[in-house]
Amino acid sequence: MELPTADSCFWYRRGETMGNIIDVNNICVNCMHTMDETTRYCPSCGYERGTYVNNPHQLPVFTILQGRYLIGKCLGEGGFGITYLALDLISGQCVAIKELFVQGLLNRQKGKTVLIESSQESRRYYHICKDKFLHEAQLLHNLKDKRGVVNFLNYFEENNTAYIVMEYLEGQDLSQYLKEHNNRISFHETFQFLRPVMKSLIDMNESGVYHRDIAPDNIRYLKSGWMKIMDLGGAKYSFQEQVNGPSRMIAVKKGYAPPEQYQQSYKIGPWMDVYAMAATFYRCVTGKVPQESLSRLEQDRLEKPGRFCPDMNSATEKVILKGLALRTEDRYMDMRSFYEALKAANPDTIDKTTIESSKHLIPREQEEESEENKIRQKNKTVQKIAMVCTIIFVILMLIGFFL
Repeated sequence: MELPTADSCFWYRRGETMGNIIDVNNICVNCMHTMDETTRYCPSCGYERGTYVNNPHQLPVFTILQGRYLIGKCLGEGGFGITYLALDLISGQCVAIKELFVQGLLNRQKGKTVLIESSQESRRYYHICKDKFLHEAQLLHNLKDKRGVVNFLNYFEENNTAYIVMEYLEGQDLSQYLKEHNNRISFHETFQFLRPVMKSLIDMNESGVYHRDIAPDNIRYLKSGWMKIMDLGGAKYSFQEQVNGPSRMIAVKKGYAPPEQYQQSYKIGPWMDVYAMAATFYRCVTGKVPQESLSRLEQDRLEKPGRFCPDMNSATEKVILKGLALRTEDRYMDMRSFYEALKAANPDTIDKTTIESSKHLIPREQEEESEENKIRQKNKTVQKIAMVCTIIFVILMLIGFFL
């Protein structure tokens, strides 16, 4: 069945709960808000109507997935996927949808993804990619601590590939925030920003999922001042160690990837995320991307971060440098150890994430538990009142009997 596109689907009912009909010709692809048909510029974001151009390998705008998600502009793409802005036609909320699209392996024909080379090895490699993509999305969806990671809302297979639906995070990435703040910030501010991200990564790693693409451009600074890590890095980069697929692509971020990630085959573990997180700390407090790890193997010229960061003590500097150790055995072996070492080196630092959680960022499970407690308390109060009324009634009956 062919997916509807802008040419074949001009009208779409948003769902019984919405109770109205929208004309996709009057939807702004840049923010997915409705425009008046006579308006040239979107009143919400200022985007000019009709100026957006799709790349041929991307889904056409106004494609509908799962009969529910209306595709808008492309938000970004990498070696293993393309992320789109989309409108959930049932809830009316903007979401981000990531499509598994392996460059060098897949192509787009009439809106569908097809293998460039239809060999048995290519099909096997792609199925492994797709299975890992969906499996790791499910693990992330079930994370206990979601405060520092983008919320995963849905995942499905369609159009000969796989998709993940995530919350759309309005704001700017950490790299842009740094540029607007003299290119670096204090260690204290950095640690407060990255605490919720590290806590979610601890949960993620201990669930067997590794991000492997941690960097400032993958961490979103929200309008609330909260930080969340974006993108499904673990699913993107977890294939080459399992199969020698036709593309044999190795995706890394220079300065943030440990040396073992450059290899065709390597042992996966949380120590890789530790290196990338330590590199992110380094970038935030020094204003510089760390020297590339492969270059460091030849000649290590990595400068000590304390030189650029007046509020960083020597104990913290040692922790950061251990996180950036070139040999995995010299590094912290997991994110929890790295996080606890940073806390121990900064005992006077207040964890604002705990305070904020108690105010308004309470996880859904705690909210549900709190509501259940309220109901329980209410039931106990009703039972007490009923018991008192019963006792009074019995006393009155006895008095009447004796009179």
